[in-house]
Amino acid sequence: MKKLLFIALTLLLSFQVKAQDSKIPTEVKEYIQSRVENQINVGIVVGYINGDTVNYYSFGNTAIENGTPVNKESVFEIGSISKTFTATLLALKVNSGEMSLDDPISKYLPKTVKVPTRNGKEITLKHLATHTSALPRMPDNWSPANDKNPFQDYTYENLYSFISNYKLTRDIGAEKEYSNVGMGLLGHILELQSGKTYEELVIENIAKPLQMDDTRLVLTQTMKNQLAKGHDGLSETENWDIITLGGAGGIRSTVSDMVKYIQANINANTIDSELHNAMALAHKSAFKSEEQNAEMALAWHIENGSFLMHNGATGGYCAMSAIDKASKRGVVVLTNSNENVDAIAIKLMVPSYPLKPIKPSIAKVLAKEIKVNGITKAIAFYKEAKTKQANNYNFEVEELNTLGYQLLAEDKKDIALEIFKLNVAEFPEASNPYDSLAEAYLENGEQELAIENYKKSLDLNPANDNARDVLKSLKVDIKEVTVSKEMLESYTGKYQLAPTFAITITTKEGRLFLQATGQPQFEIFPSDYNIFFLKVVEARVEFNANSKGKIDSMTLFQNGQVLPGKRVE
Repeated sequence: MKKLLFIALTLLLSFQVKAQDSKIPTEVKEYIQSRVENQINVGIVVGYINGDTVNYYSFGNTAIENGTPVNKESVFEIGSISKTFTATLLALKVNSGEMSLDDPISKYLPKTVKVPTRNGKEITLKHLATHTSALPRMPDNWSPANDKNPFQDYTYENLYSFISNYKLTRDIGAEKEYSNVGMGLLGHILELQSGKTYEELVIENIAKPLQMDDTRLVLTQTMKNQLAKGHDGLSETENWDIITLGGAGGIRSTVSDMVKYIQANINANTIDSELHNAMALAHKSAFKSEEQNAEMALAWHIENGSFLMHNGATGGYCAMSAIDKASKRGVVVLTNSNENVDAIAIKLMVPSYPLKPIKPSIAKVLAKEIKVNGITKAIAFYKEAKTKQANNYNFEVEELNTLGYQLLAEDKKDIALEIFKLNVAEFPEASNPYDSLAEAYLENGEQELAIENYKKSLDLNPANDNARDVLKSLKVDIKEVTVSKEMLESYTGKYQLAPTFAITITTKEGRLFLQATGQPQFEIFPSDYNIFFLKVVEARVEFNANSKGKIDSMTLFQNGQVLPGKRVE
């Protein structure tokens, strides 16, 4: 399965702000260079703000083939950083008295739209802006005709239908659950209230005042000329046209423009203007949960009480922004690859943060071997290299997966199929290789083998909605598991997996939750009576009983690791 992104999760770090040089360190520059040279990212551009000083650094190209060097004027998709623009627009309306954070969203939607309620409580604008509306991450009627541009055909009618027919599964305002559809809906409500499109609101209220001429939803001719082409792995991919849910992730911009935006946010409390005052309101804490170890402003994630951040990703791009208003520092990092660049921003904001050394991708070497010596000898080369040169190359599961999709894009289906088979053989406990192999089989017209591998992928990772959806489309029955409240209660407690690392299991309203040391709380879902999986990462836990039938341990399976833990409370 190729990555289908719209948001990267908030970073779970303890940020410690220290004085540092205003310049971008050589270590960061070399790290960026190594990411590009090893084809993890195609191009990366950084803007770092320290007080009145701004430093830029760029490396790489606008495309793998026939690209030109990226720079601070190159145009990228910023994905979910768009949500902070939506929050700023809402704050402008609140400060002007036109709207209130406590307004129910039904006040602004057409009367034909039936907004879901729960226990007599209505969803408000504040709930949408803080991801506490109890709406899901994505609408359940989102079925793109083109996975490479998946939001292009999602209409306002689709959105209204989803809202009118969705049944809330948790209490409104009780907890944070990241919702793209919720923030997209908020952007549309701003359209309805103002009588203007979301893009017009962004341009009029943010882009023009800050002279951000290359920040738009729809590419201007100038922006097209400066566009850094998006890449899915090693393959160039389509841009995402997000209009109906534009408030959740539809903006394109440049590092030059985004630096202006970050600077305005840094100065929100020191400059008296409508825009700066709105930004200041958007920065205020609006939701905090000790259980989830989470704090939200309006769209912005808050770390350690004052650090503001938001990142984002679309099919061919990743982005990261962070602000420390107290020290007047900020950063924005944009890349034209769907490979996360958060670490670069973190390093600039937190100098003690360690950057993981980059190894050359085995996929790049293997691609040359295939071209020169053919697939059979290339596979033999891979196996020998993995044995004798394990420390010289990156052999992680996504390397072969990325190469397989590159070969599919080049219409080399037979070779791609062999690469996906190799990936399954090398990583038999990972879900994604089976999903990718199944996709290749399906594209090759081998439906039975596709079904077999989609099932295996789903067994390993029940959170794989792609496999679930494809199997349903092929009329394959999917087993749904329910676990009694009594059995859920038997799993609650604290499990020690390491001297300083434990997992606490709790229940609420017939649902099971997991919280690791220093991490937010996440819901876990059953795939068997004693096996549960997470949706935020590919991981699962298994509860184990002793000879007397009492649950006395659990095992965490994640990233190829098997971590047992004894129940201590």
